[in-house]
Amino acid sequence: MGPVLRPRGGGEPAAGPEGSVTVELAAAIPLLVAVTLAMVGLLGLARDQVLAQGAAREGARQAAIGGDRASAVAAARAALPAGRSARVVVADAGAGRVGVRVELPVRLPFGVPLVTVRATAVAALEPGPPPPPATGP
Repeated sequence: MGPVLRPRGGGEPAAGPEGSVTVELAAAIPLLVAVTLAMVGLLGLARDQVLAQGAAREGARQAAIGGDRASAVAAARAALPAGRSARVVVADAGAGRVGVRVELPVRLPFGVPLVTVRATAVAALEPGPPPPPATGP
């Protein structure tokens, strides 16, 4: 014989809704975890875009003050975290200007293929001889 249902009354809770709330919560938790991981991945992507832009700016600045291409690449790499792989390209950007492009590979969660963020900075070449190299104490 089936369950016996009693009429409501006297403050007894209704049968059934408690179980459905638990099932809905159990179904929502994995979705919330996935959304959270996706947001963390996007924040990492945004951070790497800012890193790439800063590195490009530093490289362009070094190239603009008369440094050679190698010192511009070194300045751009120095602006990135240690051990971070990056592709740095220094090129002429027109009359009296130099440009630096930085490309950073970024790994995202959920097996998304490798994404590359790119940033470019252009600076006007400074007139005059390059500054002497800094010497240590």
